[in-house]
Amino acid sequence: WTFVGVWITHVILSWLDYFIISQTAGEYQLLMGPLGALTTLQFNLTAAPASQPRNAFFSQVIALSICHFLHQIQDLDRWHRCALAPAIVAATTARLGIIHPPAGATAVLFSYDSYKPEDMIIFLGGIAIAIFTAVVINNLSDKRQYPSGNWNLLHPHA
Repeated sequence: WTFVGVWITHVILSWLDYFIISQTAGEYQLLMGPLGALTTLQFNLTAAPASQPRNAFFSQVIALSICHFLHQIQDLDRWHRCALAPAIVAATTARLGIIHPPAGATAVLFSYDSYKPEDMIIFLGGIAIAIFTAVVINNLSDKRQYPSGNWNLLHPHA
């Protein structure tokens, strides 16, 4: 299930990236790096808190928001931004109880260069697609349950 889940998810995400690039003449794209880390968690550690949809989605929102804020500071150069972003994201998500390691990768990636809000929205769309495919594919197996715990909508008493 791991190979199939990751493969199908990235086929969908890669097609979406190709579509976005072709429709916008290369102005926008879906940044894939943190999505590879996300799908590794979703299909290998289905019960881990860091893999759960709440952590995956909201930690990414926090990472993108912090990067956007850091880009607003005029005198903050790239190397300071790239050091501050993952540090702030790691501390903030830990404090909020929504630790998700790929959000650290997102912080580095989006702090390195300047991105538009549209890039961030596209990226969050990629997160949502990855979550949806992980829910569908993982639950095709009797041996897997995703999401688990409070996020389990298919088996609420599990």
